[in-house]
Amino acid sequence: MNQEPNPQNKKNTALTGFALPAIVEEIRPHAAFPEACLVGGVIRDSLLGRPVLDIDIVLRGSGVDAARAVANALGAAFYPLDAERGIGRVILVRGKSRYTLDFAALRESSIGQDLALRDFTVNAIALPLSPGAALIDPMHGERDVKDSILRACSPRAIADDPVRSIRAIRLATQLGFRIEKETKEQCRAGASMLGTISAERIRDEVFRILSGRKVAAAIHSLASLGLLRVILPETAGLAGGQPGGPDGNGVWEHTLAALEKLEIVCDTLAREPGAGRAGDPAMGLARARLGRFQASLAEHLARPLNDERPLRGLLFLAAILHDAAKPETRSINAQGEVHFLGHEQLGADWALHRATALRFSNDEADFISKIVRNHMRPLLLQSSPPVTRRAVFRFFRATGPCGVAVSLFFLADTLANLAAETGADKWQAAVETAYSLLEGYFERPEEMIRPTPLLTGDDLIRDFRLSPGPQIGELLDALREAQAAGEVGSREDAVALVERGLGRK
Repeated sequence: MNQEPNPQNKKNTALTGFALPAIVEEIRPHAAFPEACLVGGVIRDSLLGRPVLDIDIVLRGSGVDAARAVANALGAAFYPLDAERGIGRVILVRGKSRYTLDFAALRESSIGQDLALRDFTVNAIALPLSPGAALIDPMHGERDVKDSILRACSPRAIADDPVRSIRAIRLATQLGFRIEKETKEQCRAGASMLGTISAERIRDEVFRILSGRKVAAAIHSLASLGLLRVILPETAGLAGGQPGGPDGNGVWEHTLAALEKLEIVCDTLAREPGAGRAGDPAMGLARARLGRFQASLAEHLARPLNDERPLRGLLFLAAILHDAAKPETRSINAQGEVHFLGHEQLGADWALHRATALRFSNDEADFISKIVRNHMRPLLLQSSPPVTRRAVFRFFRATGPCGVAVSLFFLADTLANLAAETGADKWQAAVETAYSLLEGYFERPEEMIRPTPLLTGDDLIRDFRLSPGPQIGELLDALREAQAAGEVGSREDAVALVERGLGRK
């Protein structure tokens, strides 16, 4: 399957258009370390003509010291990423681009031997930072880049680090590569070994899938190789043909369809103008009605709750789990109708447990769980139009910071459930429901989401001679809701509302 590494196997690239990112020339004068080489994704993506923001450099000596020196020279941020293994990180911002530069010590006595330890041949290509140097390609990775093949560097590449099985799916899906047969079998075998990998490493690799392109295709591949049921055991019952999706489709098929639609919705409504699916009437209607929120949605989904994990990836994880509890809650009534009563509540509990087990932060786990718990709520609003100010307030009171994500997923879930020939009216109603929610959140928050209190708890205690206790909170909640509904607009109105609530007027 693989070739023996030859550290002398140096060659000029045969692919046309090979060009390193311009930032390399800025780095080069400050990275004259012994045997310093660009490696991995920066070479692969440059060969493919893809944009490069992550740059890996190996060298003889301490990567931490090298990163610190480069950061000092360029006035960039420095982090000792892994001092024990000699890895340092530099964050370099140029214009609107944010580059991550990781410096690592060579693991072997030569660059050729170091490359042989890597995961896939397309990542086992190096280029010395010295001017005029040629590619070092002992595993013939350039050929595999040209042929769009993902091939393990050795028969034990994935057994040595089972998280590479997840990475293989991510790279193949996002690059449009075919996983070589023996490498695919390594991935399949790697499922049983994922239990030896830290939850944090699995989380990070899966999150790269969730934050990338073609999420549905990647999740389907993870499932087909037996990896998904290890990573997200809550999904184990989905692919068994259980009815519950539209037109007799199974829950699993519906889940994949919802993921596909969610990517289209996010591309159309939460990216730069012009993104999305031109010629798609449904998304054309959505873009015309909801396009005013595009910049706000893009900024919202790019925001992290903790660390550097954007909300968009958390939304996609919730989407995978949104119907996970349907097989468990499936019932048939006397009329032969299938129901999944309480699947959103049970699914939310499962989602919270899995997100916690994968070492997401408490805020992130709560965010994912709340999306699952509330994913049916916009449908209830749609069933009794129009969506009132009071309904918008109650929606965001229940969903909190995940309300925008719920609104976007609602659109995707609706699309996944609609038959093209019968769904126009339902789709338009869904878009109008989403419009009401997004308008309240982004454009009228002080009116409809979090109105400025007209009375405080101290006011109630002092002016109405009340004692501290639950009654105070109940009165303040009722007052906030009345303000959001537009029924109370002044302190006098607020006083009158409280008096009525106390039965004094």
